[in-house]
Amino acid sequence: MTTPFFRAAVSAGMVLALAATSPLAIARIHGTITTINPKRGTFMIHHDPFASMPMSMTMEVEPVRRADLRKLRVGEVIDVTVDTTIVPWPGTNIRPATAHGHAK
Repeated sequence: MTTPFFRAAVSAGMVLALAATSPLAIARIHGTITTINPKRGTFMIHHDPFASMPMSMTMEVEPVRRADLRKLRVGEVIDVTVDTTIVPWPGTNIRPATAHGHAK
């Protein structure tokens, strides 16, 4: 016999598992690099709103390829693919921004 608490816990776990594998978890974001932390191997990006985060904000990104960090500059506007289910966001496909504007 299952209890209501058990059923609720299983349901919550299933929702979290689905959210973690959701296509919305992977996002292509556009933003400006505000800081680079070589010790941590991360950079901060002030990004524009995107599908799973409808407001601009500043988040930490850890490039999957550490060598990518050395190519970045504070103030540079970039596009990067991130997985928003992991913090700091793992970043791949880091490129100078395309012509769709600048993050503020």
